[in-house]
Amino acid sequence: MPVAGEGQIDCRAIAGRIHQTVSSAYPLKIISPQASAAVSAVSETTALLPSVAFILSYGGGIVHGDRILVHASVHPGCALLLLTQGSTKVFRQRNSAKGDQSYQTMHLQVASNSLLCVLPDPVTCFKGARYNQRQAVNMHRGGSLVLLDWMTSGRMSRGERWEFQKYFSVNVVRVDEELAIRDALLLEDRVAEKLANLDAFAYLIILGPAVEFIASRLLKKHQDERIRPSRSTHLSVKWSVSPVSHKQVQGITVRAACDNTDELKLWIKSQLEPLQPIIGDSAWSMYLNN
Repeated sequence: MPVAGEGQIDCRAIAGRIHQTVSSAYPLKIISPQASAAVSAVSETTALLPSVAFILSYGGGIVHGDRILVHASVHPGCALLLLTQGSTKVFRQRNSAKGDQSYQTMHLQVASNSLLCVLPDPVTCFKGARYNQRQAVNMHRGGSLVLLDWMTSGRMSRGERWEFQKYFSVNVVRVDEELAIRDALLLEDRVAEKLANLDAFAYLIILGPAVEFIASRLLKKHQDERIRPSRSTHLSVKWSVSPVSHKQVQGITVRAACDNTDELKLWIKSQLEPLQPIIGDSAWSMYLNN
């Protein structure tokens, strides 16, 4: 019997066609629209077959006390794009549930000669929310990953900015069982005083041979902007790049912050535009128009 809040995504290539299996249990819902194949920008002879899955919630967000768990596996020859439909809303703590919190965990498996792109809309914590999330990625050598973890200051349309009680996010990436990245962000205790001039944070991981050219492009762009900052078209986005040099994988991590969520979203999508020829026009349009 399915466990409440748990979901599975399995993506594999069989006889030149994509086969994707999904399952989920309330309050989690996973849907999988069809995506057409693309000519690979990585290999002239072998294109990764694209697949898309949307991770949704029946209640329109994560209710206090929810525990969401998603397992996703990407097999050789596949490019899986994981999206959400709108921001992940985290509702406030109920008075009757003191001490309880909300949790979302993703266990992600990335095979050699595959690509996983996790590109959700941002997490938006309502006033009084207590939220914990963890993305644990196990990659094989030769696999590739683009993972975006980002958040907003809250329901700005309601005048809420940094009024949640807790936001805790952890990203762990292992390559052939060896730790490559471990990053954590904890926000609590008078956050509004410390972050009054910002409304969105983003953390982006780009690893592996399929997206190596995107990592190199961003690294060079950051170096150029440090020398000639006036050339930037998104002056309000502050960002930094850190190379990831691991014996099994190469890539970068990017941190970005902005005082405008929409501008940060546009900036992120513009940096990831080179993904389009890898994942195909239909998958890219689902992300671009999301």
